[in-house]
Amino acid sequence: MEMERALDLIEQGDVQGGLQKINRIEKNADDDQLFEIATLYQSLGHSHEGLRIADKLLETYPSEGSLLTLKAEAAIDLDREEEAIDLLESIDSADDAFLEAQMLLADLYHLQGLEEVAERKLFLALEQAPKEPILLAGIGSYYVEQGSYQSAIPYLKQALQEGFDPKESNLHLLLAESYSNTGAFETAMAYYGQATEEQKEPRALFGFGFTALQIGDYKTAIEQLEALREADPEYTSLYAPLIEAYETDKQYEKALKTAEAGLEADEYNEHLYTEAGRFQHAFGELKKAEDHLQQALALNPGNMDASAKLLEIYAEQERSDDIKRIIEDLRQAGEEDPMFTYYEGKAHYIDDEIEEALPFYERAAAYLETDGEALEEYGQLLLENGRQKKALSILIDALQQQPENHELAMFVEELQSREQ
Repeated sequence: MEMERALDLIEQGDVQGGLQKINRIEKNADDDQLFEIATLYQSLGHSHEGLRIADKLLETYPSEGSLLTLKAEAAIDLDREEEAIDLLESIDSADDAFLEAQMLLADLYHLQGLEEVAERKLFLALEQAPKEPILLAGIGSYYVEQGSYQSAIPYLKQALQEGFDPKESNLHLLLAESYSNTGAFETAMAYYGQATEEQKEPRALFGFGFTALQIGDYKTAIEQLEALREADPEYTSLYAPLIEAYETDKQYEKALKTAEAGLEADEYNEHLYTEAGRFQHAFGELKKAEDHLQQALALNPGNMDASAKLLEIYAEQERSDDIKRIIEDLRQAGEEDPMFTYYEGKAHYIDDEIEEALPFYERAAAYLETDGEALEEYGQLLLENGRQKKALSILIDALQQQPENHELAMFVEELQSREQ
């Protein structure tokens, strides 16, 4: 009765009052009550007190598994892992505490990086209790943590079949992540739905949204990732897939606003600077675009996406000196790409340096194969250098890349008629 009153005080928030009452009870407690008190101390984080009582009881019951386990848990909390391992390894396989001991040992060996030993401990316990739900859930969780998702699935499913409450460790979320990581996205979606019904934790919302994006369900992706942003705007991993979902769903303004909001949460994210610059360029906000792309390059001088977009902007504005400067900076950062060769030629083209430009276009010819405008520039340079036959071939390729360019079509026809 006194113990119940002490527990009531603790549950009502009067921890100090409850502990004082427990201290008085301990003076006249029998062994069962002492074990209960030690367990309570351990649960409240008073590991030294729990350890003291466990040691006292072990003098009378030196091989009692529950006491050895209790002492081991206290030792773990006090950063005495080797002592905890020795205690747990001493528990006999016939002891009721053997299963719990093996699971604790698996955790300890895992923390030490001894994965094979940790796995062996789990399966040693499984031999004793092949249908124990907590153990099955533990093995499944272990495999998820190891990234062995295919191995995790049967144990997690069997744990549910044996009656494990999925809310305890959010097993539906672990199953969702396992199926998603093995490419079974549709099955993962069903489990993510159950996981987020039970508990809308950020990890579940992110996984749900990201998996929805993989199967092209942009509506669900946006719903889940926006719910995550509302719950935790500092969860910065959400912004990239949310931007992708909005862009693929052709909601470009929202994609831009998401990139800008992401930068408020993470001012050192080069990808978000690049995305913001890319959309601002599309909306004609060229100064903002340039600023954000330069920020991306300040964080990572080798950011090729930011460089490509910035070079595109400088080319549109015919800023040949800036084109040359960006390429020089990239090369100093150890980057090299056929794109640089094209833009070096483009800088000369902008400056009407026809003879100097042509060799760069020729060296970048393979890079230009799918860029209709660049191929058109190349063809014009060839014409101006008196190479009409080669120019016609390149301009025909340029027209294939931009069939709506009627002016180019007429020009190609005119060149073809000259050749006849």
